[in-house]
Amino acid sequence: MNEQKTIDNLANRRKGLVITVGNYKGGAGKTSNSILIAYQLSKLGVKTLVIDLDPQTNATKALLLTKSANDPDNINTVDKTIMYGVSNQSFRDLPVKIINNLYLLPSFTDFQDFPKYVYQHTNRSYDEALILKPLIDPLKDTFDIILLDVPPMSKEVTENAVVASDYTLISFQTQERSLTGAENYISDLLKYKDTYSLDIDILGILPVLQNKNGSVDTAMLEAAKDAFGDDLVFKTVIPHMERIKRFDITGITDRDRFDKKVMEKYKLVASEFAQRVYESENS
Repeated sequence: MNEQKTIDNLANRRKGLVITVGNYKGGAGKTSNSILIAYQLSKLGVKTLVIDLDPQTNATKALLLTKSANDPDNINTVDKTIMYGVSNQSFRDLPVKIINNLYLLPSFTDFQDFPKYVYQHTNRSYDEALILKPLIDPLKDTFDIILLDVPPMSKEVTENAVVASDYTLISFQTQERSLTGAENYISDLLKYKDTYSLDIDILGILPVLQNKNGSVDTAMLEAAKDAFGDDLVFKTVIPHMERIKRFDITGITDRDRFDKKVMEKYKLVASEFAQRVYESENS
């Protein structure tokens, strides 16, 4: 399928799509994949929102640094974060523009109280997963793609994110614990799908190599294909790149050859991401 056609399919939707980037294993590359896919989609003309559902706020910090790097003359502050929106029952005015077509719904450490909020504002277990969906749904009128960056282990956040999502993208670092985390995540995903009658699909499993020349990485990549099916694993594999870690300190930049190497790889990921959405939506 023509790459431009699949991108146009994302950018010209009547309603946006919500995708949770998940894995129960910490350090599986969820945040890096979320923000770099979002960055590349925005560069391709897809209006993209990252919702940071992790009280560690790594996506928020990296994207606000990206905003500062692209707008060095202005002082950038954030007045309202996601927990403010949850408490006030609206996310509409919360997204912060980072660059053209890229927005952030920021988090703060107060989001660690989200589980407490859930239990104080629900009377039955079924309703515990329905806090975020009515807040996220209206944003689908404004954004083409909404990526949810979730913490590695939080039942309340994960089930709320999944119930609000059209798809999930699984970030998989090539190590045994990440494979187990992905398997457990998919197991719970199927439970939520059944309990809440969800029309949610797995968009794919995006591999992130610990060591691009390592035999363990090769073996774990094959194990993932055996466990989940070859078609479900992204053809594009993210090699170990030190520059990605630097974006947590500097924000996402596209200046030197090391930046460009990362950007080229994630442009391929964004293209395959768009292709997979197109095929799923038109199958």
